[in-house]
Amino acid sequence: MNKQFEALKKVSPNRIFYISIIVIVCFSSLVSCKDDQYAIVEEEPFLLGRGFGFSSATVNVKDIDSARQYFSEKLGFSFGRSKEAEQGNIKGTLTSALAFPDMSSIELLSIVDSIPVKGKDSVLHEFLIQKPGVRMYNISSSSIDSTYSWLASKDFELDSIESYKTLNESPNKKAWDDDYTELLNLGFKDIQKQEYLPQFSKMPDFPYDRMKEWDAFYNMQRGFLSHPNGALGVVALKILVQDVESVRNEFLKMGLEELKDSLNEDIIRFKVKRNQEIQLIASPSEKSEQTETTKKENPRVFSIVFEVKNIDETYDFLKENLPEEALQWDSTLNQITVLKDYAYGLQLEFVQESEKQALMAQKLELNFGAKLDSVARHNASAMYQQYCALCHGKDREGYAADNAPSLRSKSLLASSKGNNFIRYTIQYGRGESAMAGYYDQLGGPLTFLEIELLIKWLEEEAGIEKPVELSRDPVVGDVELGKKVYQTQCAVCHGNEGEGITAPALGNPMLLATATDDFLRYAIKEGRDGTPMLAYKDILSEKEIDDVTTFLRSRASGWNVPKTDSIKIPTPENYILNPNGSQPDFELREGRFVSAKQLNQAIEDSTRLVILDARSEVAWRQTHIPGSIPVPYYEDPEEFAKHIPKENTMIVAYCACPHAASGKVISKLKKLGYNNTAILDEGVLIWAQLGYPVKHGH
Repeated sequence: MNKQFEALKKVSPNRIFYISIIVIVCFSSLVSCKDDQYAIVEEEPFLLGRGFGFSSATVNVKDIDSARQYFSEKLGFSFGRSKEAEQGNIKGTLTSALAFPDMSSIELLSIVDSIPVKGKDSVLHEFLIQKPGVRMYNISSSSIDSTYSWLASKDFELDSIESYKTLNESPNKKAWDDDYTELLNLGFKDIQKQEYLPQFSKMPDFPYDRMKEWDAFYNMQRGFLSHPNGALGVVALKILVQDVESVRNEFLKMGLEELKDSLNEDIIRFKVKRNQEIQLIASPSEKSEQTETTKKENPRVFSIVFEVKNIDETYDFLKENLPEEALQWDSTLNQITVLKDYAYGLQLEFVQESEKQALMAQKLELNFGAKLDSVARHNASAMYQQYCALCHGKDREGYAADNAPSLRSKSLLASSKGNNFIRYTIQYGRGESAMAGYYDQLGGPLTFLEIELLIKWLEEEAGIEKPVELSRDPVVGDVELGKKVYQTQCAVCHGNEGEGITAPALGNPMLLATATDDFLRYAIKEGRDGTPMLAYKDILSEKEIDDVTTFLRSRASGWNVPKTDSIKIPTPENYILNPNGSQPDFELREGRFVSAKQLNQAIEDSTRLVILDARSEVAWRQTHIPGSIPVPYYEDPEEFAKHIPKENTMIVAYCACPHAASGKVISKLKKLGYNNTAILDEGVLIWAQLGYPVKHGH
């Protein structure tokens, strides 16, 4: 996992905050990419929807290389592994971005004088080059069209929605990945207003539905996006204003909530998201006689406020690297200010994060590469006692109820460490058994980060440091001989039909859908220490172990199924299911996702379909929807795509997580001109748990 995040840090900086969240959400070895379809969906606010707050603030600098060096060495911001600036979305610009765990970012931007710019971008050039400091800032919106409609209804004059695409240069980019990252942007027609009114941006592929899990995403990011000065994110933009009431009314008309401040009536505050604010500060000239020059002074962002992990450590860093006159320390507010003359014309302020947020971060800190600290351990232990001890025992000994296995077993936890077996067990549960799903996206009480913390705690309690390396290749044996071995050696504890008597039920579709062949084989061969499960390596031959493993795999569709035939990958002439049928008329969520119920009905109605399994071929061979074709997301799609029609045929892709791999396949097909596409919303694991047909083979 750490290697994946090391690769993430190499991604070009003005996209790292976006890509890091996508990796966190969809990194299949870490979490399940389940969208918020089972939770109660709150009414979306009209302006931002489920946008995550401040997206970026653009700081105009004359020379970007020297600015990068100064922001890094003197001010303590990290550019990660980015060695140099890159081309900006606006022609003739260079940019470098500083990403923060709260998903905000600061973009340094400079004009390249040698590049001739004409048309609309020339106006932006003229605007940006006029003066240093923040020249524009963005707020995230989950629906840029709704934002446009709302603002237009309030008589704001808006520019058209712009679409920007930047090259995806991620070193771990796969064949199905998009070549470009897309960004939709909405601004005001009067470019001068962009100095103090926000622009709005949307990333079409961003999982806005999951922003209810922001705390989990934020905590994950804290472990990977760190700055020497301790900055965690942008909590306020301060705007210097001449005509305070006029600007205040613009923000009110826009729809932002005004916050009352009884302590300082000179500051007008508007809530953006969570603890983020826009603050209007009256210019000193407003209270004195104004000259013609000051009357024309446009409102502008003059200060950015960051929250930090430890204000004293931040002060020590800045004091060591900046001259004494550059800093102001307000002991009453516990706030550090770096004056604008020492930060490229922009005042920087640093405040201590709240105790509540710091404690929340400690409780969920996974601390990759090291042991959990005492706060996180205590939190994980409490979760175990609350949710797991009833069946698995107060000390993880197992068999307290419903034959729940011991969670002390090194064999179980070490063989699960390198795969999703334990993770999916907790998230999705075991259908038709007492083991419920605990993932909050399915109505359970735990977020994915809490589940990750619980798993890490279980591994540490059992003394697991390294995973048992298991093959993902199928185990090949004789089903009939394996059935005989099962009856003589296994049925006494696991039941004649795998129902579980004094040991866990093996005839469970969800168990067999999430356990690889080698995982099952390892359990049979090595046993489960601390449990009655024996190690059969000294009782059965290697062939017998292969046979009983193959038998168990064959039961994934049900215990009393006939002998399965060998599975063969469909050839192109068989790609289309029901070629003489009509195309199904799906109701797609967000225009992309089809429910399992609709897809199953379409199959029963013999509609014209192509079903793609975006997982590995091994996973397809083990468990797949009948008629589906293995099209791994990491392989070159060009050869396959030319064999499926673009018209009159619905193409549905699925995976296990359930949108990461299938989303890549569909995204690439759309780029190739395939528009009749959908993604199975629930994924194949929930599909199986709902009782819809699956097929298994060797």
